[in-house]
Formats: sequence, C-alpha cells, structure tokens
Amino acid sequence: MSIAFPPCMDGSLMNTITDFPLVWLVFCILVLGLFSAAFARVGAGSPRQALSHGLFFGCLPMVAAATVVSFGVGPGCWLASVSTFAVMVLSATADTRRSREAGAF
Repeated sequence: MSIAFPPCMDGSLMNTITDFPLVWLVFCILVLGLFSAAFARVGAGSPRQALSHGLFFGCLPMVAAATVVSFGVGPGCWLASVSTFAVMVLSATADTRRSREAGAF
C-alpha cells in the first residue's frame, strides 16, 4: 500500500520538510484561518466581536508562517497558503455594510 502525494511533494526540493504530518498541520492551519476570517465577518458588531477579531489576528501570523513553509515544500504547494492569506486579508478589509456614506476622519 502506498500513499499518493500531490505532485508538489515529489521530494525534489527540501525533502526534510515534506513530512506527511507537516502537510496536515499546514492544512489544519489554513482551514482554521478561513474559519477565523468567516467568524470575524459574522461576529462584527456582536457581543463576541472581540473574541472573533482576536481569533482572526491570532490565526493571521500562523497562516503567514504556513505560507513561508509552503514555499520551501515545492513548486505549486504555496498556492493554497497564499490564497488563504489573501482571502483572510480581503475579508478583514472589505466593507460589507449597506451604508454608502463616507467615513469620518
């Protein structure tokens, strides 16, 4: 029985960090990052806003570190991490309020 790894895990580059548990750890960090981004958007304006924003800003550096690790795994493996990081940043900065009035400085 053999395990079929994605094409980026052929072991051609930095074979020491392509361990299977590391791949699952990075995957879990990315899923947690997406969850925290969604929780931060849903929790905006609620009593749990501080908790949701704290979770988001706690996950953001972990996703950034997972992105750096993914660059070393191999070509093409960084795409999921970079996409997750971009979605998190855009969800934090997107203004989804229906109001069109300009903000005060």
